[in-house]
Amino acid sequence: MAKIAFSVHPITRAIRRAEKKLRALRPKVSDAEKKKIDLNLRMLEKSYRLLRFPCPKGKGPIQPYGQWFTTNPK
Repeated sequence: MAKIAFSVHPITRAIRRAEKKLRALRPKVSDAEKKKIDLNLRMLEKSYRLLRFPCPKGKGPIQPYGQWFTTNPK
């Protein structure tokens, strides 16, 4: 039985970094650009929520937001 472990922590970390950069950039741009930034922030938050719920924190080496998959060798 093979154990395959993965973590989406780097992806969620990259999403949070992108949100932080957009929020820092927001006060420096025009109103039209602020609307685009708001849409991007909304999409980043939605994608973060989608990644967080199906991959809950587990016990073991896969922290945070990871899952175990076990397969039977053929």
